[in-house]
Formats: sequence, structure tokens, C-alpha cells
Amino acid sequence: MAEMTDNSIILPGERVDDLQCNGLRIIQSPASFCFGTDSVLLAHFALRGLEKASKRSRLADLGAGSGVLSLLINARTGIPVTAIELDAEACGRLKRSLELNGVADGITAVNADYLDPALDIGTKFDFAVCNPPYFRRDQGSLSKSGCATHELTADIGAICKAAARLIKFGGKLFLCFPAERLAEAITALAASGLEPKLMRLVKTRPGQRPYLALIRANRGAKPGLIIENELVIYGENGAYTEEVDGYYNER
Repeated sequence: MAEMTDNSIILPGERVDDLQCNGLRIIQSPASFCFGTDSVLLAHFALRGLEKASKRSRLADLGAGSGVLSLLINARTGIPVTAIELDAEACGRLKRSLELNGVADGITAVNADYLDPALDIGTKFDFAVCNPPYFRRDQGSLSKSGCATHELTADIGAICKAAARLIKFGGKLFLCFPAERLAEAITALAASGLEPKLMRLVKTRPGQRPYLALIRANRGAKPGLIIENELVIYGENGAYTEEVDGYYNER
């Protein structure tokens, strides 16, 4: 963790975390939702699908939160990112993280609701990435960050419809979702014209059940799903597996 004294960028109660990628840092508030491992896994899943993307492509980060996906993807690809976040405080932190890293030219933060059919960004996107709320509104207890964790404003169906509105025909959406709700995600994607084409299940340790699904869906594509080998986060020794360790030690 880096320490900052510039109160014009870092506000009381906030912290700055090292993303361990190209020296990037991100402003977070412990009182609000902070990104976790799933965001890092999703970013790297998306990066594989962006290897041949043109620098003229455009990518939307839907429900960007702190901006971790935007920062990691833009740093590795150079693709311009539009980070759309409804929560004004989170969007403010995102904008200050862009200033902190000097990347405001590559990432545009927009304080808006990407679920709003009337939202006009001025373009359709070639790609989109989304780490949506995992839980139904009646699952578990809610905290201040409830909208980031629970489907309070929209369910996975509405999220997929919104993504389809914002993506070009032939464009790609990269999404993560709980493995136990995988059927809901696949149904919602297909119903929105986003055909699931690639999936990788994630498990915490060997021998455990997968808890997360990483999905790439293409708008307007024909059916045909490739399921990759599972991604395991921790080995038997409790340390990151070689693949995941590489995610956290990029320079």
C-alpha cells in the first residue's frame, strides 16, 4: 500500500492500493465496496480476448466501481475505456485514481446508469466488461455497498440487455458470475442476443467445487460454447498457483 499526503486527491478515510501492474495504484474506501480477486481474474480473462484488438477499438466498463478493470485493461492494451459508474462517490474516486496514475487520456469516467435505456454515450462499443452484483436482493444481509453486491436495481437479465444495447453487432462482453447461478447467466445472455462462446470455471483450491464462471459472449454470434480448463487460485501449499501469481506480479 502506498501512502499519499495530497488531500486534493486522497480524502480522509481513503487508502491507495498497489495494483502490481505497471506501477498502477487505485484509490479505495474501506467503508464502501473494494475490489477483490474476482476482478483481477476477470481482467486477465478479458485481456486474452483483447490480444488482437485494434487500438481504435473502444471498451466499456459497466458498473466500473473503483475502476480496477478499466485501469488494468487500458494499461495492458492501450484500448480507450469508458468507465460507467452510477454511484457518485465511487465515480469520484475513480476519476481521482485516473489523475493519480496520469491515465485520464485513456480512460473516461462517466457518472451514469448504464442500465438506463435512454443513456447516450455517443457510440457503440467493440467490447464491454462487467463484474455485476452476484446476489439476488433477498440473499444475505445488505451493507452500504449493497448495490455492488446485490441485485437491488436490476437482475442479470436487465444487465445483459443493457450490455447488448451498448455493444456493436459482433462485439464481445466479458462477464463473471457465480457458478451456482450459471444457468441464469447463460439464459440471460442468450435472450439478449449475446451468445456465450467461451467459459472458464474458477475454483479456490484443488478438489473444491467451482465458485465462479468467467464468460465471453459475442453479440449476434451463432451457438457454440468452448469450455476451458478450470482456473485454480491457490495450490495445495496455500500459495497462489503459477498462473494467478503471474497476474499479481506483472511489471
